[in-house]
Amino acid sequence: RNAMNPLLDLLLFLATLTYSYLEAFVKLFVPAKRKSVTGELVLITGAGHGVGRATALEFAKRQSRLVLWDINKHGVEDTAAECERLGATVQAFVVDCSKREEIYSAAEKVKKEIGDVSILVNNAGVITAADLLSTQDHQIERMFEVNILAHMWTTRAFLPTMMNNNRGHIVTVASAAGHFVTSFMVAY
Repeated sequence: RNAMNPLLDLLLFLATLTYSYLEAFVKLFVPAKRKSVTGELVLITGAGHGVGRATALEFAKRQSRLVLWDINKHGVEDTAAECERLGATVQAFVVDCSKREEIYSAAEKVKKEIGDVSILVNNAGVITAADLLSTQDHQIERMFEVNILAHMWTTRAFLPTMMNNNRGHIVTVASAAGHFVTSFMVAY
């Protein structure tokens, strides 16, 4: 490797960095056109409260067709009612995302009875605020089942159809609070 390569690497890096900053500056004043989600079939896990509910309401305002999943029957039904008041078509399901077979069963029902999901929002999640030694084994297992494995199972359930249709989006919501709690658990 000759002595010129580091200089060329530096110049290439600086050119790329400059281009990236210019592109970001232009995008401040010329925003990208938003994709319309009107009529899209959107499935949101953990839709009974918090970020999931807020996400459902935003999609409802944009006239998406919604499939809402949550372990809490009352919460998911309340969210569905709010979305219907905004004019959206909504189907609510009670699904325990810690159980793979429940996810797969509900996914099959959605595919057969409602249609092809084109936007999947993996939002369901649980955290335990205790430190590692105070957290019970079953709580740790549940965090992994819902926060990690459930996202895998829902993606496996809906991604093949998206690929066959050559369209679709998968959004996975992760919380900085979860990262903080995990860091605290390990550091403590």
